[in-house]
Amino acid sequence: MRASLACVALLLLAAGLGVTSSGADFTKASASPGNGFVAAADFNTVALTMDDPGSMLVGTVSLTSTASSERGIATVRYQTSPAGAGTWSDACVASASPWSCSLDTSTVTDGLRDVRAVATDTAGYQRTSAVFSSRRFDNTLPTVALTDPGVLTGSKTLNATASDGGSGLASLSIDYRPAGGGAWTTACSGATSPRSCALNSALLADGSYELRARATDAAGNIADSQLTRFVDNTAPTGSIAALSPQRGTISVPVTAADGAGTGVATVTVQIRPNGGPTWSTLCTDSTAPYACTGVNTTTYTDGLYDLRATIVDGAALSTTTAITTFRIDNTVPSTSTLTNPGASLSGSVTLSGTAADAGSGVAAWTPQYRPSGGSTWTDICSDTTASYSCAWATTGVADGLYDLRAVTSDAAGNTTASTVVSSVRVDNVAPTVALTDPGSPITNTVTLNATATDGGGIASVVFERAPTGGSTWTAICTDNTAPYSCAFDTTALAEVGYDLRARATDNAGRTATSMVSNRVINHAPSGTDIQATNGGATAGKLESGDYLRLTYSEAMAPASILAGWTGASQAIRVNVADGGTTDTMDFTDATGATRLNLVNTATDLSLGGNFVTAATVFNATISMSGSVVTVTLGSKVSGTLTTAANGRMSWRPSAGATDTAGIAALTTLVNESGANDKDF
Repeated sequence: MRASLACVALLLLAAGLGVTSSGADFTKASASPGNGFVAAADFNTVALTMDDPGSMLVGTVSLTSTASSERGIATVRYQTSPAGAGTWSDACVASASPWSCSLDTSTVTDGLRDVRAVATDTAGYQRTSAVFSSRRFDNTLPTVALTDPGVLTGSKTLNATASDGGSGLASLSIDYRPAGGGAWTTACSGATSPRSCALNSALLADGSYELRARATDAAGNIADSQLTRFVDNTAPTGSIAALSPQRGTISVPVTAADGAGTGVATVTVQIRPNGGPTWSTLCTDSTAPYACTGVNTTTYTDGLYDLRATIVDGAALSTTTAITTFRIDNTVPSTSTLTNPGASLSGSVTLSGTAADAGSGVAAWTPQYRPSGGSTWTDICSDTTASYSCAWATTGVADGLYDLRAVTSDAAGNTTASTVVSSVRVDNVAPTVALTDPGSPITNTVTLNATATDGGGIASVVFERAPTGGSTWTAICTDNTAPYSCAFDTTALAEVGYDLRARATDNAGRTATSMVSNRVINHAPSGTDIQATNGGATAGKLESGDYLRLTYSEAMAPASILAGWTGASQAIRVNVADGGTTDTMDFTDATGATRLNLVNTATDLSLGGNFVTAATVFNATISMSGSVVTVTLGSKVSGTLTTAANGRMSWRPSAGATDTAGIAALTTLVNESGANDKDF
């Protein structure tokens, strides 16, 4: 009994020290207090059952088992080995209940492998589970290929192939959906490869679609092959816009589109004579915007032509546009004239002319102007309908000389210019004129002067008069050539105030005036009579008391005859010169030093007889009353006297004498009125 207990104690100690097998032989005891040992294995109380992981293992697989031991389970290790090789390696370890762990199947080589679990309790005893043999590890995707179907038009066959060297192909499908996402629609599917199916693209809206072939193997690995292709069952659209008549080198634009389809591939434009049987190609364009550029119309005869375009899209669908008919016209208009509007223009002027074109027809008749002899023409106005005329607002250009012409344009843009009408004057600015003030008063004949200018030239300057403040003007004279002047004879006019003006007229008929107001016309004073009266003892003999009367046409200014004289009686001297049969008389101041302005020269008062035989001097007085100057003889100072026969005196007044307006006296000779008598 002691020996048996000792053995048990040694076994327990060995177990506690991690001993799993002693190698000792045991003999069955005949008696034991509750236990009987048959073999050493009876000390291992580990129990282990692994759950079947499945026949196909892919990705991360959860391995599970049930494990127990009287001493408690420490770990459960899950192991794999190439099928039948018995070369085990740990895949993952569970350290706590429940006894499971995740197996990353991608960490081992794909293929058939055996799987088991090994549980170890806290005393080191182990138990190995049953082996799950030849389980397929498969983390390799199948291979799949979708044949490019090109553009999807009408009924299209879709083809795909797939294979899998691992678990084997489970299914192969061909699917489609609109590009950009959404649910896939399966066109066909099955478990074998290759796979084909017909897709009726006419049932789909034109546009971009995604196509795929999807292969799934027995392990559930999925591989896709994808393409994006167009569904296009709609022909493109397009047109050639209406063209106006064309000339020279042109461009023929074409509008072309293909909606949601494959897009326009080519646009081919063709041309033929209008209604003709044969089309020829103008150009083919494959890039938007679509056009035939650089078309030289001069290689075609003038006339009507048809155009059409054939538009082909990426699906080889095509459309031919409606025919566009247009005219080629490279011939200039046959007629373009401008009627001469006149030499001088102002305001709004109507311009007219003629135009003709046998091709595309007259589009516009356009008068133009340029500064005379210049190089740049400017449009004036335009008319598009016969008879051709339009208005020129000449106020829009500066006054001056201009050349005019009319340019006729046809509908194709060809032009013909008329003969130039040269040096037409535009004159919209009134002339300027300035009358030189002739002063006031005006007497006798005076020269009136004026200056006048105008960009279009002065036609005439008329000098006119009107009573001051009056409205009725009377022409004085007209001058047509600069410098402008006029002789104004006032002698026949009343001595009143007058307004004077110069009226300038330019070559366009506009006028301007310059006026001076209230210029008084005063006639020049003149002598009207000369008379002598005997105031002494002997008639016909010069002696004290005799007097001489000089009568003017108007009152004179005394100071103009003798400086400082007021007209009152004032001492002077009278000088008589011996002239033989006819003596002359002159007058000086009281000192004899200064001549009076009574006679024009010393000999211009003729006494009409012989009164002295030698030069004689008298003291005298002078006085004025109105227009009469009276000279009264006083004492003789020197000389020799004689008695004269009857005679007639004459007098030429001095121009030095003026009237009260300052107008100089005329020097017209005045003869004594009445019969010959004895003077003095």
